[in-house]
Amino acid sequence: MVKVYDRNRNQIIPGKRVMVAQTGEIDVAKAIHTEGLAPVQAEREPVVELQHTGERYVPFDLVRLG
Repeated sequence: MVKVYDRNRNQIIPGKRVMVAQTGEIDVAKAIHTEGLAPVQAEREPVVELQHTGERYVPFDLVRLG
């Protein structure tokens, strides 16, 4: 499994709270979809699925909270 990191280089882990940097919206990372991607590709693609919105975000657009 490829590890992805937020804009502060904190690893994003499913089940952890994250904030969308542009909007300040707080949600929980539901899943990381990195199947078939190289680590460099995973950092640049919308692979982090959020629990409540169901949207996917690029890891750099997120900030892990705790």
